Amino acid sequence: MVKKIYLDEGHGESKDSGAVNAKEGLMEAKLNLQLSNYVIDHLKANYTGFEINRTRSDRTFASLGARAAKANNWGADVFVSIHVNAGGGTGFESFIYNKTTSSKTKELQKCINNHAMSAAKKHGLGAHGNQPYKSGNLSVLRNTNMPACLTEICYIDSKDSELLKNEAFLKDMAEAYAQGIADFLCLPKQSNNKNSEPKKEQAQKPIKAPAKSDDKAIGTVKVKVNDLYYYNKADWNAKVGKAKKGDVFTVIDKVKVNTVYMYKLVSGTYITAYEGYVQFKGK
Repeated sequence: MVKKIYLDEGHGESKDSGAVNAKEGLMEAKLNLQLSNYVIDHLKANYTGFEINRTRSDRTFASLGARAAKANNWGADVFVSIHVNAGGGTGFESFIYNKTTSSKTKELQKCINNHAMSAAKKHGLGAHGNQPYKSGNLSVLRNTNMPACLTEICYIDSKDSELLKNEAFLKDMAEAYAQGIADFLCLPKQSNNKNSEPKKEQAQKPIKAPAKSDDKAIGTVKVKVNDLYYYNKADWNAKVGKAKKGDVFTVIDKVKVNTVYMYKLVSGTYITAYEGYVQFKGK
């Protein structure tokens, strides 16, 4: 049975920026969205047997009640709300509803915390108050019908702000959230057998720099991270190789795949259009 994952990107820049550190150029609403996108990317690249729904994919705002109602009406199997903390402290923590009696909810928090604390320690971050397991009477936790957890990655207004400017930290923590969700839902991992993804074939078929004279081109895209998957069709499960940081490709189209976008390249392959991973330059 396909599992339904609901991600709640806290706040919403059009109406509610969340916590802000103007000096460091950090806004919680933007960071929450960035983290959520990384969670989705990691899930789609590594697991199968799930669907994703979310509160927002842009600057829009939804009320707390609307967030819970959307997840409930969709019949989500799990709800994870993504936030950045404020108040001058330090460290990661997560919350569940303080009146819950659900063992499943407690297990979800444990799965997320186990991975999150491991990722945090790689970057020298601990748990807030030396204990990441928190509970509270929070609206999105109180009003959701499924196991629900709210994460606070670290503090925007303390020394933690340096971590929030580090893309490697954000990606590691988002991947930890994704792994925790996958563990909780027992999601199958994508097949890595030789028939589906032969390593030799990948090595023989690297994507080269774009043919800039191509009349179909709408622009170029530059890879911003290492080991970024590309695909042989507009399907997140159709990985055929990896691009490297600095690679530049000719783009001939932009297509929507599920709730996010891919660029179609002149070579006939596809790559994510997520601006955290690639930089597009129009023709």
